[in-house]
Amino acid sequence: MEKLAIIDDDAEILKLLNEYLTKSGFEVYPFVDGESFLAEDSNQFNLLVLDIGLPGIDGLEVCRVLRQDSSIPIIMLTAASDDLDRILGLELGADDYVSKPFNPRELLARIKALLRRTRLDEEKSFPININHNAREVTVDGNKIELTGAEFDLLCVLASHTGSIQSRDSIGESLRGRRTLPDDRSIDTIVSRLRHKLSDHFEGEIIKSVRGKGYVLLSK
Repeated sequence: MEKLAIIDDDAEILKLLNEYLTKSGFEVYPFVDGESFLAEDSNQFNLLVLDIGLPGIDGLEVCRVLRQDSSIPIIMLTAASDDLDRILGLELGADDYVSKPFNPRELLARIKALLRRTRLDEEKSFPININHNAREVTVDGNKIELTGAEFDLLCVLASHTGSIQSRDSIGESLRGRRTLPDDRSIDTIVSRLRHKLSDHFEGEIIKSVRGKGYVLLSK
């Protein structure tokens, strides 16, 4: 299930979108301000719906901060008359925008379109072919024999190609819980997966980021 984060200080809008998007098959995480969202690991989410008019750090600043190290797809919510904000949002790295007041069906359509476009872009640039139905992985037509745990880990990293995934977020995706501080099982699986892929790439394909986690590179 794809995870959506929504940042909006309007309680009614948060409640409406939480209920509507949950019924549409998404896992929704609401936030009332930018500070609380930025305290989280943004890479655990597949898409962010971001209101510009927030208390404290506004949506434009949240977008700017995110784009320093995250490629999470962003849809901005803007006032209908704020052309300048829309332009600034796009220049700062937002992918799309919806003007308030909006129809939830339009927002849902834009979310699905952006997620679909993101997946297609990743598939075009990503050198590893993952067949989810057959649970098979190939690189340049060569089949890579992976264990179930290695395959699942690769899928988690591939769904956020280019973005750092913390050990906690990987643990939650694979097991539904955070990783204990002394549990090195994820590091072991990463090491095995990296070794199996290393023969097919020049240089590393899975990079360790000290103190933060792992990132699958798009070669």
